[in-house]
Amino acid sequence: MQLRSAPPRAVNPYPDRWDAVVAFEYLSPLSLIRPVNNLLDRLGEDGDYVLQHDFDCAVTIDGERRMLSAPRGLVTDLTSVPVLLRFFVGRVGPWLEAAIIHDYLYVAWSFLPGHGPRAPDRLFADRVMLLAMEAAGVRAWRRLGIYWGLRLFGAGAYARADPDRAFADLGDPTLKTAFVVPRAGQ
Repeated sequence: MQLRSAPPRAVNPYPDRWDAVVAFEYLSPLSLIRPVNNLLDRLGEDGDYVLQHDFDCAVTIDGERRMLSAPRGLVTDLTSVPVLLRFFVGRVGPWLEAAIIHDYLYVAWSFLPGHGPRAPDRLFADRVMLLAMEAAGVRAWRRLGIYWGLRLFGAGAYARADPDRAFADLGDPTLKTAFVVPRAGQ
């Protein structure tokens, strides 16, 4: 699979300044592709899936509704969780969609000219994840555990975004097979 160094269009998802992020709404379905061949230039679980279409949501920032969109082609490992903590949070669950938006917000800064990793942008990404998990019905104790895990241990992942490996070329023929969960009895 061929990888690109940038999304199809670089858009700044971060507000310049903000005091309160108070509401979140999912606007489109999550559509993932699992490549026919694993990504040969990535190791382990990292990069197993690709966002097939833009994944849209809305967030209310200081009383103003704003659209956020994780761009198609985003390479993701689903929910990034250390193996020892997967009894608490697996790679897939009701928090998955929140994790995809969060993945994008953790790397988006690296595609914006002159925009480095900033603490307010990381806090924004983590707050969006918290609200997105609430919108998905994740129980309070679990979403707060995930949120505080991000706050305490996510700084390194945020600051070392890898723009050279973040987006797949969706024109690549190895991505023709969509990720489909078979129904029971099929």
